[in-house]
Amino acid sequence: MKLDNPLLVRWEFASEERLNNRNAIFRSLVEGAHPDDAAVEAVIEAKPPRVLDVGCGTGELTERFVRAGSDVQAIDISPRMVELTRARGIDAQIADVESIPFGDREFDCVFAGWVLYHAPALDQAIAECARVLRPGGRLVASTIAEDNLSEVWDLFEDGERQVPVSFNRANGSQLLRRWFAQVEQRDVDSLLLFPDVESIRSFVASTIDRAHLAPSMPSVEVPFRAVARHTVFVAETAA
Repeated sequence: MKLDNPLLVRWEFASEERLNNRNAIFRSLVEGAHPDDAAVEAVIEAKPPRVLDVGCGTGELTERFVRAGSDVQAIDISPRMVELTRARGIDAQIADVESIPFGDREFDCVFAGWVLYHAPALDQAIAECARVLRPGGRLVASTIAEDNLSEVWDLFEDGERQVPVSFNRANGSQLLRRWFAQVEQRDVDSLLLFPDVESIRSFVASTIDRAHLAPSMPSVEVPFRAVARHTVFVAETAA
């Protein structure tokens, strides 16, 4: 099922359990650079007075912008994610990135962390992010490469990810340049070290679109290594 399927997205993020589990497993396995840190740093380095987090999830990363001194607003289509973000003391509301409920040029930075590939109307979502940014404002949009964790998916008979990710490492710059004057691409490749077969199975079971493969996890030589291929795009509107 495609990652921009509204039914899949609403089901996946109706609660925090699977998201938290997926993030916890990733943190326990990653060695070296963490893509979360690279994405957050791309926001904080600009010292933006006002930040909008679109698709805020549990608010874990959103809270880091608050601690850095920014005035932060957040939106998410999931009522549960909004509830969790508000519990952190952050102003959050239920809304869709394709129709952001703020006026033109209200923010210095928009953060779209691993969210744009969930938008059915991707170009509209990017246009909305650009609309609410002031002149010279910054969009930080993180995503994955289409060969993300290919070492894991090659273990299964169906091989590579069958359905393309709409906003990815290869096409992100081109998509963003329709609306932004400057686009910088920062690739973040991180090693995941799986100590045993069960850790691979648990990770696969936590994924959004490939959890069904977990029961068919084959035997492999361990420790098993795979590369998480993420990208942080830093796009700026014309001054």
